[in-house]
Amino acid sequence: MKVIENYKMAIENSDENLLKEVFASQVRVEVPAGPSVDHPASTASYILSQVAKTAPGIRCDLTADAGNNWFFLCFEGELESQKLQAIDQVHLNNDGKIDHIIIYMRPIPVAQKFAEVIMQRLQPAR
Repeated sequence: MKVIENYKMAIENSDENLLKEVFASQVRVEVPAGPSVDHPASTASYILSQVAKTAPGIRCDLTADAGNNWFFLCFEGELESQKLQAIDQVHLNNDGKIDHIIIYMRPIPVAQKFAEVIMQRLQPAR
Protein backbone atom coordinates (compact mmCIF):
# COMPACT_ATOMS: atom_id res chain seq x y z
CA MET A 1 0.00 0.00 0.00
CA LYS A 2 1.42 3.34 -1.12
CA VAL A 3 0.70 5.26 2.12
CA ILE A 4 2.46 2.61 4.22
CA GLU A 5 5.46 2.51 1.83
CA ASN A 6 5.68 6.31 1.92
CA TYR A 7 5.48 6.32 5.73
CA LYS A 8 8.29 3.77 5.88
CA MET A 9 10.48 5.80 3.50
CA ALA A 10 9.70 9.03 5.35
CA ILE A 11 10.76 7.56 8.71
CA GLU A 12 13.96 6.07 7.27
CA ASN A 13 14.90 9.31 5.49
CA SER A 14 13.71 11.96 7.96
CA ASP A 15 11.33 13.27 5.28
CA GLU A 16 9.03 15.69 7.05
CA ASN A 17 7.22 16.68 3.84
CA LEU A 18 6.43 13.08 2.90
CA LEU A 19 5.06 12.50 6.40
CA LYS A 20 2.75 15.51 5.95
CA GLU A 21 1.41 13.85 2.78
CA VAL A 22 0.52 10.56 4.50
CA PHE A 23 -0.92 12.03 7.70
CA ALA A 24 -4.54 13.00 8.30
CA SER A 25 -5.11 16.54 9.57
CA GLN A 26 -4.95 15.22 13.16
CA VAL A 27 -2.78 12.28 14.22
CA ARG A 28 -3.00 10.51 17.56
CA VAL A 29 0.49 9.42 18.66
CA GLU A 30 0.88 6.96 21.55
CA VAL A 31 4.12 5.84 23.13
CA PRO A 32 4.56 3.32 25.95
CA ALA A 33 4.64 4.94 29.38
CA GLY A 34 3.83 8.27 27.77
CA PRO A 35 0.83 10.35 26.94
CA SER A 36 -1.50 9.71 24.04
CA VAL A 37 -1.50 13.03 22.19
CA ASP A 38 -3.45 14.31 19.20
CA HIS A 39 -1.17 16.43 17.02
CA PRO A 40 -1.82 18.46 13.89
CA ALA A 41 -0.21 16.77 10.87
CA SER A 42 2.56 19.39 10.76
CA THR A 43 3.58 18.73 14.39
CA ALA A 44 3.40 14.94 14.05
CA SER A 45 5.46 15.19 10.84
CA TYR A 46 8.15 17.23 12.53
CA ILE A 47 8.35 14.92 15.55
CA LEU A 48 8.52 11.70 13.51
CA SER A 49 10.98 13.21 11.04
CA GLN A 50 13.46 13.25 13.94
CA VAL A 51 13.52 9.44 14.32
CA ALA A 52 16.27 8.73 11.75
CA LYS A 53 18.23 11.75 12.98
CA THR A 54 18.12 10.28 16.48
CA ALA A 55 18.80 6.68 15.38
CA PRO A 56 20.77 7.03 12.12
CA GLY A 57 20.46 4.07 9.78
CA ILE A 58 17.10 2.92 11.13
CA ARG A 59 15.43 0.63 8.58
CA CYS A 60 12.07 -1.04 8.25
CA ASP A 61 12.55 -4.76 7.72
CA LEU A 62 8.94 -5.94 7.90
CA THR A 63 5.48 -4.59 7.18
CA ALA A 64 2.21 -6.42 7.77
CA ASP A 65 -1.47 -5.77 7.22
CA ALA A 66 -3.16 -6.41 10.57
CA GLY A 67 -6.70 -5.93 9.23
CA ASN A 68 -9.32 -3.25 9.91
CA ASN A 69 -7.04 -0.57 8.39
CA TRP A 70 -4.22 -1.31 10.87
CA PHE A 71 -0.66 -2.03 9.75
CA PHE A 72 2.53 -3.01 11.57
CA LEU A 73 5.96 -1.72 10.56
CA CYS A 74 9.02 -3.21 12.26
CA PHE A 75 12.14 -1.05 12.38
CA GLU A 76 15.67 -1.84 13.51
CA GLY A 77 18.45 0.60 14.19
CA GLU A 78 21.03 1.72 16.69
CA LEU A 79 21.33 4.46 19.23
CA GLU A 80 24.82 5.14 20.54
CA SER A 81 26.00 1.67 19.38
CA GLN A 82 23.11 -0.11 21.07
CA LYS A 83 20.54 -2.05 19.02
CA LEU A 84 17.01 -0.69 18.96
CA GLN A 85 13.82 -2.30 17.69
CA ALA A 86 10.59 -0.40 17.12
CA ILE A 87 7.16 -1.44 15.96
CA ASP A 88 4.80 1.20 14.68
CA GLN A 89 1.17 0.17 14.72
CA VAL A 90 -0.43 2.50 12.16
CA HIS A 91 -4.11 3.10 11.43
CA LEU A 92 -5.53 4.53 8.20
CA ASN A 93 -8.73 6.57 8.21
CA ASN A 94 -11.44 6.28 5.52
CA ASP A 95 -9.46 8.68 3.29
CA GLY A 96 -6.40 6.38 3.38
CA LYS A 97 -4.43 8.77 5.61
CA ILE A 98 -2.64 7.85 8.84
CA ASP A 99 -4.66 9.08 11.82
CA HIS A 100 -3.28 6.95 14.68
CA ILE A 101 0.20 5.63 15.50
CA ILE A 102 1.14 3.46 18.46
CA ILE A 103 4.89 3.09 18.89
CA TYR A 104 6.54 0.23 20.78
CA MET A 105 10.33 0.09 21.39
CA ARG A 106 12.77 -2.32 22.93
CA PRO A 107 14.98 -2.93 24.80
CA ILE A 108 13.57 -0.65 27.47
CA PRO A 109 16.89 1.04 28.45
CA VAL A 110 17.56 1.99 24.82
CA ALA A 111 13.95 3.12 24.37
CA GLN A 112 14.33 5.36 27.42
CA LYS A 113 17.56 6.80 26.04
CA PHE A 114 15.87 7.32 22.65
CA ALA A 115 13.05 9.25 24.36
CA GLU A 116 15.59 11.47 26.16
CA VAL A 117 17.57 12.19 23.00
CA ILE A 118 14.56 12.89 20.82
CA MET A 119 13.04 15.19 23.46
CA GLN A 120 16.29 17.18 23.47
CA ARG A 121 16.08 17.45 19.66
CA LEU A 122 12.52 18.76 19.93
CA GLN A 123 13.42 21.51 22.39
CA PRO A 124 13.52 24.96 20.80
CA ALA A 125 17.00 26.34 20.21
CA ARG A 126 18.02 28.84 22.83
